[in-house]
Amino acid sequence: MTMEQISAFLETVAAWIEVIGIAILIFAALKFIAHFLGFEFKRLRGHECVEEIRNLRIGLGSYILLSLEFIIISDIIETAINRSLDDLLALGLLVLIRIVLSFFLGREMTEVKDKQ
Repeated sequence: MTMEQISAFLETVAAWIEVIGIAILIFAALKFIAHFLGFEFKRLRGHECVEEIRNLRIGLGSYILLSLEFIIISDIIETAINRSLDDLLALGLLVLIRIVLSFFLGREMTEVKDKQ
């Protein structure tokens, strides 16, 4: 196998991994919307759903983090192939976003556990 073939293969793998990350985001958004609408209908009938919605948001955050992991893997592969500064900066930005989301999601999960 030549380096060009290996690069082409790895680009294909990276693209599929990125598609998986995007699919996770779409699934999470659809799941969140469906459950959120259900909770809103319950709320309109007089039920209190604040905790359920908070837990739903935490679940959505977990899906977002999982999706970011796949996208970061894809970007690592692309950065290794292309070795451009733009790819490296994009990868750094994604990692930073993931760190910030993890921090705030962890803090919110702790608050929810403390209230229960």
